[in-house]
Amino acid sequence: MTLLAGPDSGPEVVGKAPGRIGRGGRAAAVFALTSPVVLAYCVFVMFSGATPLNIGAAALVALLWLMFLRVPVGMALGGVGLLGLWAVTGSTNGAINSLHDVAWSSANSWTLSVIPMFVLMGILLERSGLGADIYRAVRAMVGRTPAGLAVSTNFAGAAMGAASGSTVGIVYSLGRTGIPEMVKAGYDRRFAAGAVLMAGTGGQLIPPSILLVIYAGIAQVPVGQQLMAGMLPGILLHVLYAVAMVAIVLTIPRLAPPRGGERQPWKERLRESAGIWPVVVLVGVVLGGLYSGTFTPTEAGAFGAVAAALMVLSTKGFGMLRSSVGGAIHSTVVTSGSIFLIIIGGSIFGRFMALSGIPKVFTEYLQDANVGAVGFMLLVLVLYLVLGTFMDPVPMMLITVPILLPIAMTLDVDPMVFGVFAVLMGELAVLTPPVGILLYIVHRIAKDAGVPMTLGEVIQGIAWFYPITIAFALTIVFFPDYVLWLPGLMK
Repeated sequence: MTLLAGPDSGPEVVGKAPGRIGRGGRAAAVFALTSPVVLAYCVFVMFSGATPLNIGAAALVALLWLMFLRVPVGMALGGVGLLGLWAVTGSTNGAINSLHDVAWSSANSWTLSVIPMFVLMGILLERSGLGADIYRAVRAMVGRTPAGLAVSTNFAGAAMGAASGSTVGIVYSLGRTGIPEMVKAGYDRRFAAGAVLMAGTGGQLIPPSILLVIYAGIAQVPVGQQLMAGMLPGILLHVLYAVAMVAIVLTIPRLAPPRGGERQPWKERLRESAGIWPVVVLVGVVLGGLYSGTFTPTEAGAFGAVAAALMVLSTKGFGMLRSSVGGAIHSTVVTSGSIFLIIIGGSIFGRFMALSGIPKVFTEYLQDANVGAVGFMLLVLVLYLVLGTFMDPVPMMLITVPILLPIAMTLDVDPMVFGVFAVLMGELAVLTPPVGILLYIVHRIAKDAGVPMTLGEVIQGIAWFYPITIAFALTIVFFPDYVLWLPGLMK
């Protein structure tokens, strides 16, 4: 699931499975006509006295098919999970009892209570327009470097990632400002689109990260430590992107002008860079409290939300705060409700998967194959790249983590390392054709801004950075200790 929280469009949850495949003509008609047959056959297999393993396989096919049909993810996960529990246990009582238990236990978690606060904090900042201030501040500091505007967009994405848990919100905010500015300055349209797209990728690794919080709830690991585990990889990823942008422009000068605009006097730079102070304060409140042990994650989220409101009040005035807070609270309720519906559905499906025996079979197979921890993580990387072509991050995690995490732990893969790896690969999902939602959002932003850019050019824009992200993911596989460094220092 991704969160779209644009200042004008208002936040919405992109919580439905992709439905763009086969939109044109014959393919869509064939898909629509065959769907009832496929789903009916899956249900027949599940209730025909098959083994739990075959029931699980049929349920997975039905789940993926429902996602292609744009059934909301939470409903698809919960519905298939309940049918599977009914088929495996042989009675409706098992499914009904699981619904009662799981709906309460999965949502009534202190771990997940941080989500509404992080969502409210991010939406308040996005609606107040502080994203544009952050962009101008970063541009004033690094805009004169080669590929200066692209580098500014990249670091602004990192800064906004530390203040908002929404990848789509980051890309939406930066795209509206950055794409027209870069194209006007002479940047290649594809390079401009790629810079904006990758600016949000590390955002879900830098706390506060809703995806890391959800993973911590699934994996039952401490939220504070899981959030801090993503911080160093998130920062390093953005540094890597910046170095790559400079290197690409120096190698292919036609992609961008040699310098990012006119030289500004230091007084002007300092005045513009003052716009970054809200992020510094927010990071100090949230991450400082988490790292020192002063706040629990929920307390850090609450203080962060209050700090965000005070920032809007001090920088934008009472009028902006008053106009933002009502819509932000409404959007927070809608977004949080959607997230918890997906979590409940995923928990039901996870319980069914455990009863089906599929995780056990995979564990035994990998143990017999003796692939080891590194080999297993490489297999997961390939699996996530395939799933990312038609699935968003949250459903991908909710389907795979209950199956893969027990295997990872038997191979001595630290669950926090696996969480950072899974979230990073999930972020690639929103960039992977044909479904990657960010591709369509950036294409729409460019169109609305009057930039003549095709969807193919947007897809080409990630070609420079996609291999870099894969290479960075491999560093987590081969050198996992650096992920655990900050959590190990926490009080």
